[in-house]
Amino acid sequence: MQLTAKGNNMVVDFYPVKFADGTMNNRQVLKIVTFMGTSQSKRYINKKDVADEIISRTEGYGYEVTNFNLIPQLFNSAMCAAC
Repeated sequence: MQLTAKGNNMVVDFYPVKFADGTMNNRQVLKIVTFMGTSQSKRYINKKDVADEIISRTEGYGYEVTNFNLIPQLFNSAMCAAC
């Protein structure tokens, strides 16, 4: 899923994640925050936290759902300090 702030300056993408063997990671998604076209952060978050963040950003900060990211990204354990 992709959320975009008013003015299109801030974009938050949530991607499904798969392991190298092709199996899906059922616990985490990849969250990428982009500001003015430059990636600011990439991290894994628990799936249960995604819904809360979506509600918070859409209802509290006026973000809009602008896309649905369905292509799984490859899990990188180097990005996951304490997953």
